[in-house]
Amino acid sequence: MIPAQNGQEVDALRREVERLQQCNRSVGERLSALQVVQRIAHSLVSEGSLDELLEKILGCAVQVAHASAGALLLLDRAAGELVFEVIEGGAGAPLRKARMPADKGIAGWVVTHGKPLIVHDVTQDERFYPRISLEFNFPARSILCVPLIVRGSVIGALEVLNKTGDAQFTVEDRDMLTILAAQSAVAIENARLYQNLREEHNRLVAVEAEVRHRLARDIHDGPAQMLASVIMNAHFVREALARGSVEMALREMDEVLSLAEKALRQIRTLLFNLRPVTLEMKGLVPALEIYVNMLQQNERFSVALQIENEIARLNREAESAIFAVIQEAISNVRKHAEASQAIIRLAVTEEGYLEVSVRDDGVGFDPGAISQSCAERGSLGVLTMQERALSLQGSLSIHSRQGEGTEVQLRLPLAPNLAGVAGPSPVS
Repeated sequence: MIPAQNGQEVDALRREVERLQQCNRSVGERLSALQVVQRIAHSLVSEGSLDELLEKILGCAVQVAHASAGALLLLDRAAGELVFEVIEGGAGAPLRKARMPADKGIAGWVVTHGKPLIVHDVTQDERFYPRISLEFNFPARSILCVPLIVRGSVIGALEVLNKTGDAQFTVEDRDMLTILAAQSAVAIENARLYQNLREEHNRLVAVEAEVRHRLARDIHDGPAQMLASVIMNAHFVREALARGSVEMALREMDEVLSLAEKALRQIRTLLFNLRPVTLEMKGLVPALEIYVNMLQQNERFSVALQIENEIARLNREAESAIFAVIQEAISNVRKHAEASQAIIRLAVTEEGYLEVSVRDDGVGFDPGAISQSCAERGSLGVLTMQERALSLQGSLSIHSRQGEGTEVQLRLPLAPNLAGVAGPSPVS
């Protein structure tokens, strides 16, 4: 017989072997999970489409955590809401793009605090947001949620639900998901930047095409027709001289000179509109004075400039953006308003805002219908004016009623746009 003491030593040794085997299995599982995360991280770098990237991230999270379902939420800071960008498992397809308050639910807590969270029984946790679970049509028992953080800023959350086999989410699961979330957040931010750059590139291409089209139209309708008339009248002069009709030739020559002078004024106006050197050298108000003087000589409607108080020099980007908004507003008056007068007004408020308006006495329109039309057609004129206003931390509004004219109003804070203050990137 084996002495009792030896038997106890054998049992202890067996337990130690089992413990080491369990540790070895745990290490192996952790290593496998890390390898999966590493493969995922490498694959995320090459993913171009943001939507496809988000789906891949969530699929990997569900796989790594051995979960039954999951969701990836991104933070909409302006609205103060979390957006369900991707759903996996259950019947959550209708929940995609749904929104919830950014401070509600498990995900809201994680985003607010920037920390991961494991909840083993959601019914016992007051932070649980049951409405989402009901819409998800998937009974949530347990949740593991980690924040998506880029450069110290939380951009969303990655959450998985109900570990398979009725098991509980572990600290190891949390750590794996945290590693995945760190890689994913960087990939998401890069994909967003790429998408924004691509959209901006497409917008700039469209704006350039519109500018080219507008320039070609303005040249065709203005100087080109004037020069054609100059040539025609020059032929008349030559024919009159050939017949010895000096008086008629002089009358035709007067017409030639008048047409040539008008064509020259229009060409100078076009060049000024393309690159107002006065704006760069002397500032917004002197440039507007020259611009209005040119308009008075060339437009069918009168244009007045009202400067209600002294306006300090703004930085180059701000002055260029304001000038461009005024140009676009005047262009709309020319094309659509059938106005007899337009007034450009600038004033500084006591609160430190610059208010710019362009008002006409034309036919007016229904702003609601125009806004809908702009949204459907992507009207570059209105959209570009709005983007310029936003780039100046300002706002743009359009007020009009049929038969009562139109007023375009731009309002922006002076302090961040003054000369000497670094301005925003210009919007072309």
